[in-house]
Amino acid sequence: MSIKHEGFGLHLLASNPLEESYFKAWAEQAPHTLGWLLRDSSDDSRYQSDYSERDAKVAATVIQWLGSPVGQSFVREVLETKERQ
Repeated sequence: MSIKHEGFGLHLLASNPLEESYFKAWAEQAPHTLGWLLRDSSDDSRYQSDYSERDAKVAATVIQWLGSPVGQSFVREVLETKERQ
């Protein structure tokens, strides 16, 4: 079985082009990025970690959310806070 890198809110993609762009970009990057992100970096491992369907679904949901209006507001807030520091 191949793991799908799709989030919980696929129905939102049709009404939000930016969210769809995040979804598509993650779908391309996730197969070789998610395992690297979830690896145990404390042992300086260069190897990717295994991940579950649930791990993939949660990660895809968060990435897609970044393209939503609320997610974009979150990103702007973080960047503006960083600029003021």
